Amino acid sequence: MTSVLHLIMLVLGIALAMPAAAHADEVPYLTTPTGIVDAMLSIAGVGDRDYLFDLGSGDGRIVIAAAKQFRARGVGIEYDGTLIAQSRASAAREGVSDRVEFLQQDIFASDFRNATVLTMYLLPEVNLDLRPQILFELRPGTRVVSHDWDMGDWEPDDRRVIPTSEKAAWPLTESRVYLWIVPARVAGYWRGTLVGPDGEHPVVIEFAQRFQKASANVWLRRWVLAGSGRIRGSSVSLRLDRSSWKPGSAPLQFTLRVDGGRIEGEALDGRERFLLRASRVID
Repeated sequence: MTSVLHLIMLVLGIALAMPAAAHADEVPYLTTPTGIVDAMLSIAGVGDRDYLFDLGSGDGRIVIAAAKQFRARGVGIEYDGTLIAQSRASAAREGVSDRVEFLQQDIFASDFRNATVLTMYLLPEVNLDLRPQILFELRPGTRVVSHDWDMGDWEPDDRRVIPTSEKAAWPLTESRVYLWIVPARVAGYWRGTLVGPDGEHPVVIEFAQRFQKASANVWLRRWVLAGSGRIRGSSVSLRLDRSSWKPGSAPLQFTLRVDGGRIEGEALDGRERFLLRASRVID
């Protein structure tokens, strides 16, 4: 089945379930099949140290499954009071009430900054409305998982297509599960040092960033080392072209770590070791 047909049928199924004049905080309730719940928890790598928030938690099945299967703590945020009561009863029945809670709230008024995993089965426009909050308020490395709907031009870090026979939007027989890792914010100017076999040199770094993709210019004495990289949480893989500095040399592949306003890392080139350390000076 083509992805276009998948989208059309899914929209039709949701439209049939949606009340007239629905708003962003009135996302229709469609249950997530058990197999998809398992896939969402799997792609996020949920473990016993995680704090999972489920936006639009419905009957609480994702939060309860995370607590029961992985001993994760969890919070379900749901607008419908009847579903909140059902979720709490299910949590008690499954013996996980001490690890989960369910809050009757508008997802846009909720505070989920402490999440290590964020799950959702909402609508395309709701995902996009939530995107700034996810990018700017959640900590780098937070795993975000969405059932069926993507985040527009923020490309997922992973995706899976899961066969299912429980799809509400008949006759669809598959679901899509998307994963994003919230990237650290590196865009701006950084000042620091590049240490190599020939000594320590002051550098200025300009990072440009588009979600988890980055490009960089590194000013080193009279040379400019251009590079590009990818951000995964607080980790940055950066490839610097040093042909202007040392003609004939291979690019340097740095593994960097961002910690707030500091960034540091190293590259190994045979026996040569290069260290890069810098602090943010301009966002």
